[in-house]
Amino acid sequence: MIIKPINGVEGGGIRKFVLSDTPNTDLSKIYKELKAENVIIEEVIKQNERMVFGNTSVNTIRTHTILDKKGKAHVIKAILRAGVGDSVVDNYAQGGSIYEVDLQTGIVCSRGKSKAGENHIIHPGTNIVMLGYQIPNWDKVIKVSCDAAEHIPQIGFIGWDVAITQNGVELIEGNHNPDYELLEYLGSNCYYEKITKIISSK
Repeated sequence: MIIKPINGVEGGGIRKFVLSDTPNTDLSKIYKELKAENVIIEEVIKQNERMVFGNTSVNTIRTHTILDKKGKAHVIKAILRAGVGDSVVDNYAQGGSIYEVDLQTGIVCSRGKSKAGENHIIHPGTNIVMLGYQIPNWDKVIKVSCDAAEHIPQIGFIGWDVAITQNGVELIEGNHNPDYELLEYLGSNCYYEKITKIISSK
C-alpha cells in the first residue's frame, strides 16, 4: 500500500509498505500506528508495462485543465512525470524527470528535465529514449481529465495526476495549485494568450 501524509506537498513523506517484505509483521500494530498518523492509505496501482522506465514508482501524466465560460474543460498542457531509480514517487521535486507530451498524439515531444540535469533525451539511469515515446491509452487520459474537471465547476484550473493501467487510466488526484511554472518551464510556452483565449471564448 501507499502511505501519504494528508498535508504533504510535492511527493514529500510518501512511502510504500509491502507486506511480503516483512511477513511476520504485526498488522494490528501497523494499523494502530497508521491510524495515529495524519495519512491517506491507497492501494498500489498496477500500471501499464509501457509506463515503467527502469524505476519503481508509478509514473503519471499531469494534465492541466481549464474550464471555458460554458463549463467545458480543455486540456492545455500534459506532462509525463517519470520517477528515477528506486524512488517511491515520480515528482520532479523528489528527483523525477519530466517531459512534455503532445496533446493530439500522446507522444513525448520535449527533452527531459530533472534534478540530474536538463535537455536529456534518454531517461536518467536507463537506455530508454524518451523523445518520441508513445504514451498508451492517450485518448482516455484526455477524456477522463476533462470529465473530472467538468464535475468540479467551482475550480477553473486543475492539474490532474493520471496513471495509465493495462486497459485504461486511473485518476490519482487533482491539484488546485499544480506547479504553475511547468506551463512555461518545460517544452512549449507562451500560455497566457492560450489560456486567455479559452476562458474568454463564448
